[in-house]
Amino acid sequence: MITSIIVFVVTVIGSFSFIKSSQAIDHDVERFSSQILKQANLNLGRYMNDSQHFFQTLISSEELRQWAVARNKYQSVSAYQTMASRFIEPFVTYHPEMLSIMIYHVNGYESIFRSDKNNQIYLNTKYSLKDELNVLNDPSNPTTGRKILFSPSYTDSKSYPVEVPVLRYYHKLIYNGHMVYVVMDLSLLAIREILDEIDLGHNGYAMLVDEKGIIVSSPESERITTKIHNSLEERLKPKAHGSQYIPETKEMMVYESIPRIGWKVLVLIPYSDLAKSITDIRNWTIIMTGTGLLLAVILVVWLANSITKRLKDLRRTIKQTRMGNFDIRLNVQGTDEVAELGAAYNHLLERIDSSVIQLAETRLVQQRAVLSALQSQIHSHFFYNALESINSMAHLAGHKEIRRTTVALSNMLRYTSNYQEAVVTIKQEMKHLADYIRVMESVYRDAVDFRIHTDPFIEEAQCLKAIVQPFVENCIKHGYEVTGRGLIVEVNAYRLNDLTLRIDILDNGIGFTDEKLRELRNKLNRQQPEQNFTQLSNIGVLNVCYRLMTFYGDHSATLEVDRSTYGGAKVSLTFPYRVAQDSAREDDGL
Repeated sequence: MITSIIVFVVTVIGSFSFIKSSQAIDHDVERFSSQILKQANLNLGRYMNDSQHFFQTLISSEELRQWAVARNKYQSVSAYQTMASRFIEPFVTYHPEMLSIMIYHVNGYESIFRSDKNNQIYLNTKYSLKDELNVLNDPSNPTTGRKILFSPSYTDSKSYPVEVPVLRYYHKLIYNGHMVYVVMDLSLLAIREILDEIDLGHNGYAMLVDEKGIIVSSPESERITTKIHNSLEERLKPKAHGSQYIPETKEMMVYESIPRIGWKVLVLIPYSDLAKSITDIRNWTIIMTGTGLLLAVILVVWLANSITKRLKDLRRTIKQTRMGNFDIRLNVQGTDEVAELGAAYNHLLERIDSSVIQLAETRLVQQRAVLSALQSQIHSHFFYNALESINSMAHLAGHKEIRRTTVALSNMLRYTSNYQEAVVTIKQEMKHLADYIRVMESVYRDAVDFRIHTDPFIEEAQCLKAIVQPFVENCIKHGYEVTGRGLIVEVNAYRLNDLTLRIDILDNGIGFTDEKLRELRNKLNRQQPEQNFTQLSNIGVLNVCYRLMTFYGDHSATLEVDRSTYGGAKVSLTFPYRVAQDSAREDDGL
């Protein structure tokens, strides 16, 4: 009880502390994440706004108009150089992520600015915007806009073609009835560097998503231009910023919108990273609580043991007595009430031990009387038919069969009339069965086919007297005498395993009905008082079952009823394999 109180108090305090700490850490993590994303959004917003503002300035500049209305190539080149020196080159100086600017006139004029500020990616020298007019003129594309794509028009520092993700701004203008195309490509490396600066957990990663759910930038290049999962898109739609826990992937999602652009920075962090502090608190709480509980339990056990040692000894003695050990005695020490209780219990055990011995002796005598009474109740009605057959054969003439039948009947009477010998060998029991069969053959002739099979290695094993012949008699009584048809009676005695013997008696008679089989099994499984068996007037299944239970006294002996393979009845006797001591000594001598 003391230990339970200590466990309860410490557990409540530890749980309350852990819950409050977890809530505080969750709140701080969410607030800290929002602050980091706001700062990242400011940088991304400034970067995107600068790029967009430059592109808008470029497409509305007077220099672009002069380039578009140039009448010859010389005027076109002059206008482009002015535009490059006034707008493009100053922008590239502070924005090295700008890769190229392409201007194309439907008359065939084309000007391309290739940035040399990026030392990793270069626009192919053979590139022409004319090759992409089909894409730009696609009706699904608006007049002006931006999109993310993997452009195959770039090479690395060794002039090997590479496919790189770029942010492309494009615009279509009409001057004097002629179409002019302006395209600007920006590297996404700057955006990725900004996203990489977002530090929310060791395994967290950030990505930039546009208003359609398309990934603009990601640590995994192959995910760029792909669409995020529908479940993520649904979570991003309702609010401009926020955080949610995703049960499917066990991740925390934190997102923030970039002002005036509509794109969102999305960060996915494994919850295990965020919960590391919570896990540490939980582990330390468990360790400290467990240590405290262990010390408290040791102290309580030591204190209780020093006070109640003699009561524990008394309790241990009572437990052993409950298991049937009446020889144990309590070591009585002291002169107080506990010592008097121990002495009184020892005296009680001595009285119980004496009573158990007397009861055992009385029970043994009673069981012997019950067995003797059961055996004396064996009433074999077939003796009358046998004597009648002998009388008929004697009347006809002297016949050898009369002598065999008479001898068999005499052996049976001698075997069953010896009440002092309750245990016989399998060999003796089968000989008694053979005598019975010899008598029955004289009565029924060829109407009954007896099939007896005995394992020769179990002939010296012990069994109760007259437990097989009654069932064979029942086969005839309830089979041939009821139906009048030819009857097969089969007896098999064999060793089931090293410790058990089995005798099966089966026939092809009428067998058991479902109701009768259920009734017999219920009676066999039910514990019957011995008075019910002492009142039996004839041999039966319950009689033999009680004899087995009374003699062996445990569950090693069973009697089972079932239907045989011939369609009739089947009775199986199972009991322990035991050999008489005289036989065992003879085997040792051999």
